[in-house]
Amino acid sequence: EDTRASFYDCDDQDFHENLADSQCRHVQVKLEHGATDGEGIELFVRKFPARDRHQGDIWLIAGGPGESGASFYADIDFFRDTFSHYDVVVPDHRGTGYSSKLCMPEETRDSVDGIALAGEEWGSCFGKLYANLERSSSFTQRNAAYDLDFLISTLGSNKRTLIYGVSYGTSLVLEYAKIATTKIDGIVLDSLVPAPTDTFNTISFRSHTTDRVGQTLLKRCAEDRNCRLGKHAPAIYRQLLNDLDSGIDIPGMDRVPNGNLRQLFGTFLDVPSARNRIPDIIFALSTRDADAGTLLGDTVKSAEAYWADILQFPQAKTSIPLTSIITGSEFNARPNLTPEMVVAENAKLGFTSPLSGFLANGGFPLYTAPDPLPMPKTMPPVLVLQGTLDNKTPYAAAVDRLEILRAFGKVELVSFEDAPHAIYITSQDCLAAPLSRFAKNPSTIVSETCRAGPNAVLFQ
Repeated sequence: EDTRASFYDCDDQDFHENLADSQCRHVQVKLEHGATDGEGIELFVRKFPARDRHQGDIWLIAGGPGESGASFYADIDFFRDTFSHYDVVVPDHRGTGYSSKLCMPEETRDSVDGIALAGEEWGSCFGKLYANLERSSSFTQRNAAYDLDFLISTLGSNKRTLIYGVSYGTSLVLEYAKIATTKIDGIVLDSLVPAPTDTFNTISFRSHTTDRVGQTLLKRCAEDRNCRLGKHAPAIYRQLLNDLDSGIDIPGMDRVPNGNLRQLFGTFLDVPSARNRIPDIIFALSTRDADAGTLLGDTVKSAEAYWADILQFPQAKTSIPLTSIITGSEFNARPNLTPEMVVAENAKLGFTSPLSGFLANGGFPLYTAPDPLPMPKTMPPVLVLQGTLDNKTPYAAAVDRLEILRAFGKVELVSFEDAPHAIYITSQDCLAAPLSRFAKNPSTIVSETCRAGPNAVLFQ
């Protein structure tokens, strides 16, 4: 069978110009890999044909857990131009996008809020998760890795095979590499997650990770004569938080979603332009500037616009049930974390993430994570892409894991100065050259540093 011809024109090609020539395929797999009978599920795959003479395939593996392949669609031309001799293939993990979901029909495109859960759908969703624990416990990272192996071995062109994983996708790609039945010619790990043994950098400590990046920003501000907060920037922000925590009414705070300034600033760290305005916002709030609300509102809108291109695709909505179940089962170093502990810890921090709270307030049925598989004796060339101001997968933790991986093959690091999470979104200008070299010959990768460029920390 010519697997390249087994795809069909996608039914949503008219939705956006980036999807205009995309081809789709639904594939049936077992709910539990290795089972000879029992329930099956459906996996959705979208392919963007090579623009030049076809030499192989590059598979883009999204993050999350819970994100679909649609997180790549807004930037798909970057990959198609950089890997112009490759079909760009983008699967939806089981439980995400247009693949089979944990809650059906609640998470399907024809439900009340599309693939996102509407308020009235949560109850029936939880009921199904608990009514069929065996099914709920089959949406694991291990089974997702076997899904990936099946897809690549059956839909791949049997030419050069490259894999590009982002965030959680880097963990999934490394899990896949342990069980792969098809030769992998090269791997790119964008925003590498910490090693499983690196407890303090796991998701249960995500607010601490976020705060370290935020405090780095304030220290840079204190050392920069152009920053309005001056040399006492960290202390000024701490006093502002103390005022807010003590109930003082500060003009402009009505523009902060849920009144949670710590969490809002944590999200701003992902968006370079919004990140750079944090000191100005702190200054405006601290001085009780009447225009603080306008500044906050404008920055929130700019951050929302930054993500709007990605989120415009109906397929792009994250599956909260899948995120919660996999994270709680496989990536929670503190299973005894309570909401009270999260509140107490966050009160001591200046920049926070909601993820620790989600773990503490979960309520989702969890499974026992499988025992880890051994690493393959040899790995294909691995190129790690890491931002130095990544507030989700910390730079130092990525370097530590990179050193572990070097025991199994050639591993090189491209460092992106001042870049936040997800290099393919933030740093295409600097990323194109190393990826182009990788596309031509993965074994020629080298470690290098990309200057800050549009990601630079700048105060005005």
